[in-house]
Amino acid sequence: MLKALAVAAAAFAALPAVAADIASSVDAGSLPDSRTTPLGLYLSSEDAHTALTADPAIVFLDVRDPVEIAYIGRAEGVDAIVPLRITTHEFDGRGGLKSQDNPAFLDQAKAIIAREGGGAETPIFVICRSGGRSAVAASMLIDAGYTNVWNLVEGFEGDKNDAGARAVNGWRNAGLPWTYAISEAMAWS
Repeated sequence: MLKALAVAAAAFAALPAVAADIASSVDAGSLPDSRTTPLGLYLSSEDAHTALTADPAIVFLDVRDPVEIAYIGRAEGVDAIVPLRITTHEFDGRGGLKSQDNPAFLDQAKAIIAREGGGAETPIFVICRSGGRSAVAASMLIDAGYTNVWNLVEGFEGDKNDAGARAVNGWRNAGLPWTYAISEAMAWS
């Protein structure tokens, strides 16, 4: 009997977390529309780090352009880089470069989720620079049938302070583990 209970407990522990198992400190009502998603699942960087540490089965996607990641860094624990948009070499007229949609984003994200052993109910965390692109990417995954998709609403760099620097919140500003290194398995191709 005890052995059967131990086996059952081990099997239960191996199941992926459901939305109710992941703690969030984010006040969804305070989010701008640009960071919201149809499921309403939101995490701060600290919330995400805690959940990722507790459950390695969570799929963690960074949807920024690989060049952006190479110069700014990425959160440790990211499973793959799947850009929602790709930077061009064309000036945008506002002091930056234009970007274009990655037409293969959804197929590439689905392939990474499957590669990581995930399915429709697997927790998926999505991060970008400050929570906007990740909200769009999360919404696309939700529309594709994934039911446990979380937006990291502060992103990697966070919000701008009064001086215009991204120094208010976010993964890096929270002092969470990050790096510039990219492995071949996580690199976008």
